[in-house]
Amino acid sequence: MNFANSTICSGSARQAGAAVLLMILALMTLTTIVFASATGIRASFHSRDEEARQILEQSKSALLAYLSGADLDSTGRRLGEFRMFPDLPIPTAGGIDAVEPGYDGTAETAGCARRTWLPGNALSPVSASGASARCFGRLPWKDLGLSFSGAQLNETSGLIPWVVFSPNLATSTSCMRDLNPLIARTTFSGYACPAVLPYPWIKVVDERGNLLSDQVAFALILPGPELAGQVRSNTSPASAYLDRVTISATCPAPCVPGNYDNANYSHADGTATVLIRGTPSGPSTNRITYYGSNYEFNDRLIYVTVDELMNTLETRARRETLTRLRSYRSTRGYFPFASAFNTVNGDCVADLRFGHLPARVGTCASGDELAMPAWFTDAGWQRYIVYSSSARCVRGNTACNAPGLSVGAQNNINALIISPSAAITRAPFAASKRAAQTPLIGALLSSNPADYLDSIENAAGAADIFELTLSQPAPGNDRLEIVE
Repeated sequence: MNFANSTICSGSARQAGAAVLLMILALMTLTTIVFASATGIRASFHSRDEEARQILEQSKSALLAYLSGADLDSTGRRLGEFRMFPDLPIPTAGGIDAVEPGYDGTAETAGCARRTWLPGNALSPVSASGASARCFGRLPWKDLGLSFSGAQLNETSGLIPWVVFSPNLATSTSCMRDLNPLIARTTFSGYACPAVLPYPWIKVVDERGNLLSDQVAFALILPGPELAGQVRSNTSPASAYLDRVTISATCPAPCVPGNYDNANYSHADGTATVLIRGTPSGPSTNRITYYGSNYEFNDRLIYVTVDELMNTLETRARRETLTRLRSYRSTRGYFPFASAFNTVNGDCVADLRFGHLPARVGTCASGDELAMPAWFTDAGWQRYIVYSSSARCVRGNTACNAPGLSVGAQNNINALIISPSAAITRAPFAASKRAAQTPLIGALLSSNPADYLDSIENAAGAADIFELTLSQPAPGNDRLEIVE
């Protein structure tokens, strides 16, 4: 009996041990599965983020190239102007986009939407829509020459970015005269046409509603797959692609509670479009209580500020200016006189050698103006770029040798240009003025060089002595280039 009992106890112990071992193995297997699943989720999120980043960066580069290549198409647009309008479902003679229905990847030629626009309605030029103009829609990727893996015409999986841009980049020259850094720090004060700045720039906020920038020229949004409540088709509205977020009052500071909707374009006229760069929904965001229990968001957004855009456009404008000035010297043997700082039209002033570009043909008795292309002058770059020539390299004195303009240790410069960049309007101020620079005073141009140039020497350029950007005291941002 004792032996039997011992055997029974021993068997029970072995069974219990086996059960524990099975439980341990099961837990290890479950842990491995959970770990692998979590790792897979993280890898999946990382993969989607990387894919989205590449798509958005490619799209941004393509748009910047388009905006700075106004001379590469025959539309007659000025530098920095959109005439490749966002793709939206609109009517044609045979119905809504009869050839390729709906979102076909092709730029719309009529213009932008407006505050009361509905899919299937006609679009119109920005100036015709006035304050209600709203420029948004699917990126015209076909016309931009872009190709995204897996993307098809009218695809609904969210592989094609949307673009939202300020109507300032699409309005006419009669409504907004300048499209250059002169307007970069201008304050919007309500819709007017004509005006220095007829429309507000876009605002972008972070995942808690805090302002990231209120000086956004354009933004790109990659929608991602459909979320609950979104049903996409060839004629679906923006809300079927772009997401919204409600931030409650329980959001920890700093925070701006409210409703943020990337698809909204019905906001009041004269107020800025507000976009949110939210956090794509996932396990971590579902635990954030101030978003609510049904938080769903997968928009990925990048944006380009006015300053960033103007830097790109300025590079193109400077290159064109240098090319034209060098060609001028090659043809005539000397450089042109200048236009006065407060001259709107680029009228040439005989014997003036320090000012703006003399781009208005027929205003110098000698006929020595600098002919610039319409895409350049329609954006007002002749009112922005500062120009100086040597007294020994102009009509009447064509030696073109030293002593000429002085730049640092060099005193044999025949001509130079300076790009002032955006006005410095807040402390610390530019050394040249020691107050806010105001190159634009309403519709008028300032006659004070210190409103354009930051360096004391450069602002006193009538003395023929200049300095390079690197030697200027902060916060100077003059960009000097020697023509020859």
